[in-house]
Parts: sequence; C-alpha cells; structure tokens
Amino acid sequence: MSMDRRTFMQLLGAAGGGLMLGVSGGGCANPQVRKMTELAAETGEFQPNVFLTVTPDDRVLLALNKSEMGQGVMTGTATLVAEELEVPVSRIEPFHAAKPEFETSFGDANISVPGLGMQITGGSSSTPENYLRVRRAAASAREMLIAAAAASWGVPASACAARDGAVHHEASGRSTRYGELTKLAAQQPLVEEPRLKKRSEFTRIGVRRQRSDALSKVTGAAEFGTDVAIPNVARAYVLHPPTLGATVAKLDAAEAKGMTGVLDVLTFERGVAVVAEKYWQARRAAKTVQVTWRGGILNGLNTDALREAARDRVTRAGDHTMRDEGDVDDAMARDGVKALTSDYDVPYLAHAPMEPMNATVHVQAERVTVWAPNQSPTVMAEAVSRVLRVPREQVTVHSTMLGGGFGRRGVPDYVAEAALLARHFDRPIQVIWSREDDTRMAYYRPLATFRMRGAVNQGGKAVALAYRSASQSIIIDQAPVLSAAFPEWIPLVGRRMMARSNTGFLSTGSVADFIASEGATDTPYDVENIRVEYIPINTRLPVSFWRSVGHSFNGFVMESFIDELAHAAERDPVEFRRELLQGKPRYLEVLNTVARISGWGKPTEEGWGRGVAIHRSFGTIAAQVIEAGVFDDVIRVRKVWCAVDCGVAINPDVVSAQMEGGAIFGLSAALKQQINLVDGVVQEGNFDTYPSLRMHESPEIEVAIIDSDEAPTGVGEPGLPPAAPALANAIFAATGVRLRRMPFEIAWQDAKEAAP
Repeated sequence: MSMDRRTFMQLLGAAGGGLMLGVSGGGCANPQVRKMTELAAETGEFQPNVFLTVTPDDRVLLALNKSEMGQGVMTGTATLVAEELEVPVSRIEPFHAAKPEFETSFGDANISVPGLGMQITGGSSSTPENYLRVRRAAASAREMLIAAAAASWGVPASACAARDGAVHHEASGRSTRYGELTKLAAQQPLVEEPRLKKRSEFTRIGVRRQRSDALSKVTGAAEFGTDVAIPNVARAYVLHPPTLGATVAKLDAAEAKGMTGVLDVLTFERGVAVVAEKYWQARRAAKTVQVTWRGGILNGLNTDALREAARDRVTRAGDHTMRDEGDVDDAMARDGVKALTSDYDVPYLAHAPMEPMNATVHVQAERVTVWAPNQSPTVMAEAVSRVLRVPREQVTVHSTMLGGGFGRRGVPDYVAEAALLARHFDRPIQVIWSREDDTRMAYYRPLATFRMRGAVNQGGKAVALAYRSASQSIIIDQAPVLSAAFPEWIPLVGRRMMARSNTGFLSTGSVADFIASEGATDTPYDVENIRVEYIPINTRLPVSFWRSVGHSFNGFVMESFIDELAHAAERDPVEFRRELLQGKPRYLEVLNTVARISGWGKPTEEGWGRGVAIHRSFGTIAAQVIEAGVFDDVIRVRKVWCAVDCGVAINPDVVSAQMEGGAIFGLSAALKQQINLVDGVVQEGNFDTYPSLRMHESPEIEVAIIDSDEAPTGVGEPGLPPAAPALANAIFAATGVRLRRMPFEIAWQDAKEAAP
C-alpha cells in the first residue's frame, strides 16, 4: 500500500476545510455579504472576499495566505490580482494575514480577514493553488466595481470597462476611480463566476518587472523575525542540550545572574534560558553558565554505522514495491545485454537558512500573540495551543518576512520553545537561536542509500531499470502539521489522535512513505522492465521537508544512473535520454532547449566536461547542463545552463531567480554539505563546518523559460534536483571518475586515494 503526494495534500485540504473565497451565494443572509456591506458603511472600504480590500483612497490591500521567504509569492500573487483588477502591479499592497484571522493592522487600515482556512507554504504550491482562485477573487471585485459605476451613471455594465484603477464609460468619456466606488460596489451582488482574461489578453502576467518586496528589503523597511521590536520585549538565549532530549542535571548560573541587563536564568523544557534586556547581553552571560546534561534520545546514534547498515540492507529485497512492470531480473539475465549495479549515498542535511530560527511570544491571560518567520501560521498556532494548553482560537500568529525557509520553518519547535519560555514572564520574550543551534537542533533531510541496477541491449537501448532505496520516513514526523489541519471545533486531544493515526501507520512498516521514492516511482523514462522498491530506516532523529524533498536525492540517483547506462551503451547522454522520452513532448522540448543553449556536443576546453540532467518535480520540468572540472584537486563549476517548463510564467524574472537559487542550493549540498552524528551529537555547527558555495565559487547561470499555455506550476524547488546529477555527470565527462556519494568534495578525495 502507498499514498502519493496528491492524496496527502488532499487530506490536508479536506481536514482544514480548504480556502473560502467568499464569492459564492447571494442575498443578505450570506455572512460575507453582510460583513461586506457593514464594513463599507462603517469605513468606506470594499472587501468582496478574503483576499482583497479596496479603500476610499485607492489602496488595494492583498491578504496573503502564503509566506514570503524569498520565492516571490508576494510578487506573483500581486501580479495575479493586478491582471484581473486592472491596476498596476505597483498599486497592490500585499501583507501576511494573521492566523487566526483576527483584525490585522496594515498601515492606516485595520483589515479583518476571515475564512482563509489552513495557511501553509510548501511543496512549490503557492502559485498553482492561487492562480485561479486569486484571479477569480480579483475579477469578481472588478465586475462589482464596474456594476457600481454603471448603476451610478444609469448605463449598462456591458458599456463600461475597467482600466488603470478606474471604471470608464467610453461613450460619454466619464470615468470614476475605484476608491470613489467602494461603498456602492459593496451593495452590488457578489459575482460568483466572473469572466477571467484569456492568456492573449494578459498585460501583466508573463512580464518581467520589479518584485513587490524589493524596495522594502533594499531600504530595510521589511520586517523579518529578528527585526521584531515590540514595546517592553526581553531577549532570550537558550542553551540547548548537546543531544536531543537530554535534560539538566546540574546548573551553575550565579555569575550570569549578576551581569548587566540579565533578568533571569532558568531551566525549562527545552534547556536553559538566559533572559536579558538585550540579545547580546544574554549571549555574553550565557558563556558563564555551567550546565551538566544527562540522558538523551539519540545516544548511540552514529551516522557512519547507520550508513553501513543501510548499505548492507539495500543489497536485499525492499520492504515495499512501489512500481513493478515487466521482469527486471529476466531482462538483466538475457544474453547480449550489458548489466550494471551501482550504489549511491546521500547524507543527512540541514536547511541552513541565512536567518536562524527565532520567534517572539507574548503570553497574556486570554490571549497569546506570536511574531515569527514561519511557513504555516496555522501549524504555529496549533503548536502553541498544545504546549500552553490554551484554545487555538486564543493564539494569534503574525507572520514576518522569512530569511529563507526551505521547509524548516514549517516545523513549529522554535515557536513552541519561545511560548514555553514566555509563559514565565509578564512581557514579550524574543528567542533567537545561534547559527550552531540552527544546525544542531534541526529537522534534517534524511540520510539515504541506494542500490541501482540496469541493463542496455546490444542496440544501445535501456531494457531494465531497478531502483531500491533505504531512507527515513518524513511523514512520520509530520503529525503536528496534520493536527493543525483539522478544524478547531475538534478538541485538541482529538486532533492529535487523528493526526497520529494518519501518520503513525508508517512506523509499523505496513505502508510506504510516498515521498521517499518520488521522482523515481514516476520516472518518465520509457523502460520496458522497471521496478522501484523502498526500505524504511527508523531512528529517533527528526527529519522533515527539505527543499524539493525526495526529489532532491532521487533526482541525483536516477539521473546519474541514467548517465551510467548511456555510457555503458556508448551513447551520447542527451540522445540516450531523447530515446527514452519519446512520446513526452514537454520533456523533449526542455531537454532540446537546454542542449541548444549550452551548445551540447561542441568540444570543451581541456580539463572541463559537461553533464546533463532532467527532472520533473512539483509539476515543473527542469533540465540543466553543467560545465565543471577538477583543478588542483578542487572541483570547479564554471557554467550552468537551465531550461524550465513551469507552465505560464507569472513573472519570468522570479522564475529565473528561483532556478538560479535552486541550482546554487543543490550545488552547495552536492559539493560540500553533510550532517554527521557521533553518539547522538551533531558534529557540524556554523558555516565553517556546514559550508555553502561562496560567491567566488558560484558559476554563471543562464536560464531559458519555455513558453507555455499550461497552468503555472511551482518554481521554488524544481531548480534543485537536476544540479547534483548534472555536476556528477560533468565530473565524469571531465575525469572519468563517477561520484556516487555526497558530498562530492569528500567523494573525490576518496576516489583519488582508492585509485591505483
């Protein structure tokens, strides 16, 4: 039995009740209509649905149900609104809606945003989810504004048109600004099925333009989590245990308590907190605190031993068969075929966003307020509700800008930690983790090991492909996310039990984690005999979604091994893939485009090689050609060419930026990064031991976006999976050495030492 990503996300959507547009059902009995008319009468503001508010002074406020973490969701969503509402993109003012949707202060306006449902950002789903519903919300508002103007002029609505934030009656030359129509627009019937523009009519979607959040970030006006400075806030630095689950056996904080600015040093569920008026006062005092720790749930866990055990395990049949077509074993045993077997490894990885984990929490008698960079205010509210034992509706979460997320800020541990500490004080408490804690207290991408087998016939065609992996289940650790998806009228204990029942079955081994083999089970390659198997690894080390999730390692393994098969067949890697992708025109166009822009097939300079990879994730097909070589025992990446089909590109500049960022993220992981544990203790800390590519190491990147009429798909993650295999294939082309283990810098040294 297996569950795919779509089924899992449908479960979340069904549990959370979905997202209500508030554009259906007419009449005064409709709560949305009543609220809209009452708000317009009181403030003059026109709020036809949960997304939009038009003010009398012509401001267009956009309540975001997604978190802006650098992926461009503010710009993309604002562009969708601007297109259908017929206003310049620069006129749209996006803001993060609070959760629960109490009144949100936004400039001079107090915006109440009911009905956004479960808010969660991940899976490169923001634009695909919002493409139609946000456009419908904006188009509905446009039609109601047109109806209002037409009514005021006594002309048919069909004789009027919206343009540049105003309604125009061409026959008479009259026009009225949206801000002048807000009260009258609120009296018009809700438009349930507004006309949406055809792609040929787009004037804003598909146009490169400045990001909506660019100016505020450049000027420093944008508020990130560490920028939160509410009145009377105190700062805390937490001394975390060296291994997960360890507790305080002995504490000596006498010196710290006497230092300038220190308010208290206390033991709590997550460690020892030094609380001071200022953050650096807390950090300075923390250096003098002496803590003796005991226990821990990871004692004895060593990644070297775990990896060796996993390598042994993948030599035997998998626990779950995710796909089985034809007869792989028979095909590989046939006369005249060339059979291959290769083993691959990837390590645990941290997310390492530039802004470390942080949160500010104020616990009051009837209300808990949170300010935090997060990927799901709903999940954060649920976690605070759980640890403080207060109703979820009493927890308000204000989402700030995120200094990177990559999946890590969907895990609520850092917000729950701040809440646990804040309950001891009658003032707001801000907790900021150190970079070392951000690395050592993480929820990691799983370690995984693979046994790949395949065969090519005498004609150079792939006739068998067998994929077997062993990795830790991500879904097992996602009970807090699923718990938050269930509606608030279900008691907390009920929500937790339902979440555990929907994730805990994976721990029994009876059901496979679909994420573990995504990108392999659904490989587009046409191989007659194919088998995909999965073996769960069980540890108590927490794992979670990491940028591109299972695709991040399955893309590496699958595309590297396809290259091995091409070499065994003595075929050009691009031609070999073309044959396997016959009948899949979108894949072929992406592959042909990246081959064209990179000049594939032309000779390279001595010492340099080129590798290719293509992978589909989150509905987007991305291919990369990488030029790299090894010089003075250092792997150097000189150029990346990328082609991407993501359907309609809302803002091509954002798409290009995400492909570039995904490639750099993927190259950093492939070349340099790993998390190692010795007796349950993470060995890596700051960027000196968990490095990313530096600017001088980063390659030139060229991106080609395929023109498409298809609905848009995600772009935040698909640029990552092709990077590692394209690089590994380039190194093989340059040196003849096949790198099958990450990080490549270590794998290269191991290969060099093993060479005769």
